[in-house]
Amino acid sequence: MIRAIALSLALLIGLGVIIPLATDYAEAGAKKHYKYGKKKKKIKKYSRTWWRLYRARMKRKKAMQARIRAIRLRQLRLARARQETSETETVKTPKRSARVVPEETTPAILPSGETAPKTWKKSQSTQAEMQFRVDDDNGSALGSASISVVGPSMGGDDSSSKTKTVGGVPTASLRRNVIDRMIKENGWVVNDFQKEIGGKKVYVVVAQSEGAGGQIQSRIFYFAEADGRIYSVSTNAPNDSSERIAEESEKVINSLVRSRQNPQQAELNK
Repeated sequence: MIRAIALSLALLIGLGVIIPLATDYAEAGAKKHYKYGKKKKKIKKYSRTWWRLYRARMKRKKAMQARIRAIRLRQLRLARARQETSETETVKTPKRSARVVPEETTPAILPSGETAPKTWKKSQSTQAEMQFRVDDDNGSALGSASISVVGPSMGGDDSSSKTKTVGGVPTASLRRNVIDRMIKENGWVVNDFQKEIGGKKVYVVVAQSEGAGGQIQSRIFYFAEADGRIYSVSTNAPNDSSERIAEESEKVINSLVRSRQNPQQAELNK
């Protein structure tokens, strides 16, 4: 009897232990996740340790930003170098259909019928404007010049009048034309004055503009009356060559104001 009771108790105790364990590992049992990692130690804000970690984090952040900037700068430089290389190859590579035109050796003729200065070579021109390429003593391109007709004169100049005029046209109107042109070409007017060339008053406007590579170009505009019309002679050259081109421009102005109507002027005035 005692043995039966003992076996019954042992059986009950065994079932009480086995059933919970089987239920825990069965699919229907609750899943428990155990974290075996070390718990992070809480660091007091603004403590020495906190500041040390903060400085290390900021140092890593700044280093990353510097690497990103260096990569971007390198990409920009490579893109610019590729663009310059492609432009250089485009300039150096002649078009197959282009015809090589031999350089004109005959001297250029001014609207007055006289020969232009030696360094003035006739360039692409229209009926309204004569264009010239200005070379230095070695034959290298130095600048450019052009001669055009602004319009008809409006009468003689009155020396007693307070308003300065050229061929009856106020100089303020001529200056405005130069200002408008400089605005389009990102330039600016420096000075304007009147001087006498060939016995006639000539209005001069001095301006400047930014050329290739940031070089400052000297721009000089002459306005003179001849044969009932107002002529404009404009030049474009580096600052160190402006005086030389100005002297040659005044020779051209002198040939215009002291000449009579001729076929060259008639063609330009159409």
